[in-house]
Amino acid sequence: MASVEVTFSGPRADLRLNRPDVLNAMDMEVFDGLAAAADEIADSPATRVVVVTGEGRAFSAGIDVGAIGSIAGSTEETVARAQAGFRKIAALEMPVIASVQGFAFGAGLQLALACDIRVIARDAKLGLLEANFGLIPDLIGSTRLPQIVGAGRAKKMIWLAERIDGAEAGRIGLAEVVVEAAALQEATDELAGRLAEAPVTPVRQAKKLIDASASLSVNDGMDAEAAAQLACLSAPDFADNLMSGLQKLS
Repeated sequence: MASVEVTFSGPRADLRLNRPDVLNAMDMEVFDGLAAAADEIADSPATRVVVVTGEGRAFSAGIDVGAIGSIAGSTEETVARAQAGFRKIAALEMPVIASVQGFAFGAGLQLALACDIRVIARDAKLGLLEANFGLIPDLIGSTRLPQIVGAGRAKKMIWLAERIDGAEAGRIGLAEVVVEAAALQEATDELAGRLAEAPVTPVRQAKKLIDASASLSVNDGMDAEAAAQLACLSAPDFADNLMSGLQKLS
């Protein structure tokens, strides 16, 4: 059985870590599987929303320390290979939801950070623990966490390898949705369903603009907005989207 599985159902793709016996800890097979799964999803024109989950009682406990000794190749090659899937998931055009239960430590939390929206169980345990081992989060964590919670809070979390629960994640903005563990699946499905029904072009254009916003000046950002708006206006389904929006106002 594959350590990373992708299933498609209509407009939805589910990407699932499938190593429940080790709390979905990540080894090189998982890293390669994430990259392959992201490629498969990117090549699926019918997919409008992606849900990332972990099988069993954890999202992911992080790096599988038992597999470190078996890694071959240079440090540079290993880091690049590990990063590839995270880069590809973050670059997907459609919305990506992380549905997080149990543990999300290290690489596990960074996988959730590579997603656009995080639905997190209130009792989940999260943290970037790399500093405890003389390392930094290098799978998008040091880049994405400060964008979400602010630079000062991100520094404190990373420097001190802090562990927080889902309730605290919601309070600091790391989780967009916080629910009881028993309601996690329902909340995830409800959000995924709404996003799958949203107009494709504005959703994808908005994702592109927001992801680029941190590196753009106001003028460059507004130029990008203008180009994105033209893409929306020229989309084949624009007239239908406009009529649907007007009907919702009545």
